Amino acid sequence: MSTKGTTPLKAIDQANRERLLGITILEASDHAKAVEMVERGEADGFAMDDVLLYGLIASRPDPSKLKVVGKFLTIEPYSIMLNKNEPELKKIADDEMKRLIASREAHALYERWFMKPIPPKNTALNMPMNYLLKDFWKYPTDQVPN
Repeated sequence: MSTKGTTPLKAIDQANRERLLGITILEASDHAKAVEMVERGEADGFAMDDVLLYGLIASRPDPSKLKVVGKFLTIEPYSIMLNKNEPELKKIADDEMKRLIASREAHALYERWFMKPIPPKNTALNMPMNYLLKDFWKYPTDQVPN
């Protein structure tokens, strides 16, 4: 199952057809409904971006009842969007990202926002850094891989 109109829904539908998996794919109108369907046993799983899944789990009354598992179905890089006519701002953003990564401050920021309790409810996402981000931070670039 996934949320209507999302990339993960398209990916699981394609995999289901190409690999002849024979699974019934359900569509939820929104992420909250999808989580509720899994909790009620109406769906076996919920395919979605890992960061969204970790956030949804952290917001549940008993986060220990849910777990993020499996491999990436899609890879969709997150980016910083800037006006293309402001090269000075892009240079500042690029240089600061490189500085944060080289100084390892980016790792501390990741730990703070993805592994430790955060406001307003002091809930931790408990989202370990994935191998793609670890590798990307070894060689930071403004180029998005295909």
